[in-house]
Amino acid sequence: MRTSGDGTSGRFTVADFAVPAVLACAQLGGSWLLADIVAGDPLTRRQWAVTAVAVLLCATALIWRRAAPVPVLAFTVAAGAAGITLIGRDDALAGGIADAVALYSVAVHRPRRTAMIGAAAAWLAQFLAYLPTRDGPADAAMSEFFGVLSYVVITALGQLRRQHRARRAALAERLAAAGRERRDAAASERRRLARDLHDVAGHHLSAVVVHSGAAARLDDPDLTGRALAAAAETGRDVLDSLTRLVEVVGADGGDGTLETLLPPLGQGLTRLGVPVSLAFEGRARRLRPQVATAAYRIVQESLTNAMRYAPGAPVAVEVCHGSGVVRLTVANRAPEGGAPVPSLGSGRGIAGMRERAEAVGGTLTAAPSPDGGWTVRAELPLSPPRRGPGWAEILDGSVVLFCGLLPPLAAFVPPDPVLRGWTIGPALPVVLALLLRAVPLWWRRRAPYLVLGALTLFDTAWALAAGPYSPALLGVMIFGVPAPMIAVYAVACHARRGRRTWPAPFLAAIPWPVAFAVAVAVDDGTRGAGPAVFGAAVGYPLTVLLLLPFWAWGKAVARRGRRWEATALETMAERTGEAVIAERTRVAIGLRGTVLDHTARLVRTAEQGLAGDPGHAARALAEVAEHARAALVDMRALLDAMER
Repeated sequence: MRTSGDGTSGRFTVADFAVPAVLACAQLGGSWLLADIVAGDPLTRRQWAVTAVAVLLCATALIWRRAAPVPVLAFTVAAGAAGITLIGRDDALAGGIADAVALYSVAVHRPRRTAMIGAAAAWLAQFLAYLPTRDGPADAAMSEFFGVLSYVVITALGQLRRQHRARRAALAERLAAAGRERRDAAASERRRLARDLHDVAGHHLSAVVVHSGAAARLDDPDLTGRALAAAAETGRDVLDSLTRLVEVVGADGGDGTLETLLPPLGQGLTRLGVPVSLAFEGRARRLRPQVATAAYRIVQESLTNAMRYAPGAPVAVEVCHGSGVVRLTVANRAPEGGAPVPSLGSGRGIAGMRERAEAVGGTLTAAPSPDGGWTVRAELPLSPPRRGPGWAEILDGSVVLFCGLLPPLAAFVPPDPVLRGWTIGPALPVVLALLLRAVPLWWRRRAPYLVLGALTLFDTAWALAAGPYSPALLGVMIFGVPAPMIAVYAVACHARRGRRTWPAPFLAAIPWPVAFAVAVAVDDGTRGAGPAVFGAAVGYPLTVLLLLPFWAWGKAVARRGRRWEATALETMAERTGEAVIAERTRVAIGLRGTVLDHTARLVRTAEQGLAGDPGHAARALAEVAEHARAALVDMRALLDAMER
């Protein structure tokens, strides 16, 4: 068992052990590869011992990275820095790896201030430890630039993960609240149906029983005829009212616009005696689920208040689609008799409506109108409220900086620049072009395919133009590979729902067979097609294989995160309506074959009695009374069942 720093407890997971184990193997293997194979200078036995001890100590500490992230970060930073200092080489991966994982855990499980302090401390320790191993000021500056950038990216990713977890927890709570709201809405609808059943059917059917019995006792043909006519008319009214009362709206939510959602709500209240007029202005558009739900609930609550506090008074609902906003106005006149609309109870309904509006970044006001009525006005933004720069913008800036600066730094900064002997004149346009190449990545979340297309066109043009001019420029493209990797990930993760994303790695790979073909042709020194075809045939599948994991990664993130949130929001928007429909369906089933059947027989019997002779009318009147009593008995049984 472990206890996390945030107060929760749980068992160790497989990931708690697997990540440190994989990381330790990668560090030890990478140290051998860099020292023995790349540098050709194997580590001494002492250096290997220090590397192994530092790696194993850090890996062991990482097991508790989620339970105690800050102490684990402090330990891994100290152990890694000590190992680097004792070894005295930068190709032994004793530090700078485990502390990055620990820093990510700090950023996920701790607030922003703690994460930033941890990132600064980790960078400072690694800077001091690696400084003696740097090959001059230029190498130190370039290494520390990317070191700072990497710590910023890790902190930003961790904080974004923290925000994502908080958002999902809030959504889960809202789903639970939606479940409670669904139960409350079902109970409210059940009470309304029971009240209206009693008022609409109980009163009228009881009147039929009383009037029919009185007319039968007096045995007056004229009175009997009038009683039958009244029973037939009352029965038809009851049938019509009951049918409208339990009218069930279909499960299809239409196109998600207010023009589709609000008319059934207004029509339902109009049938209950509240005249509701709807007016729409501007082009109808599909709203975000949060905005559609807030708008519907605000109108619904406003109409309910109007029906409660100004019964019978006309209500006007206006919906205006403006630039980036939808405006709602619900205004009711003063109730009959000229008395002003009273204050709306405890004010909880208005507070709830205001909370709904503010939750989507909108505003709401409610106040008496000059004519003695009441007016509710709401303004809801169509897009999420804009905020100041946050971790997402920091991450975007870091991505642009990394992808923009890595190729020119690798091209021109000593000690081993790719482009040697270039003067400032020819180098300046190359640097500017490479910097501009990365700028579109800032918009990769909003227009991922456009960004990928721009990057593909640039790299293809670069391969065609730069290769013949200077073959070394093709080598600079290798340091630009992170940009198409990030662009492919962005397409898979941020493309609009329903749009195919699988072509992304195949599109992003197009420049590389061109570069391979140009490189082989230039190296071969011929103008024949054979080398170019060979280079393209080798370069394209290799590049696609390199990019496919990033597409799969983005696709997995999209499925786990954004899709779940959208589904959760849509579910919240539908649940309450489904509960109301379920209650209406339940009552409709209860009425069919019982109350509605007896009432229909009552109407037919009364109409037949009116068409017959006086003797037949008297018998029909007795049957009418029996059908009315039977309908009342069934209705009371249904009301008893609804209370259970």
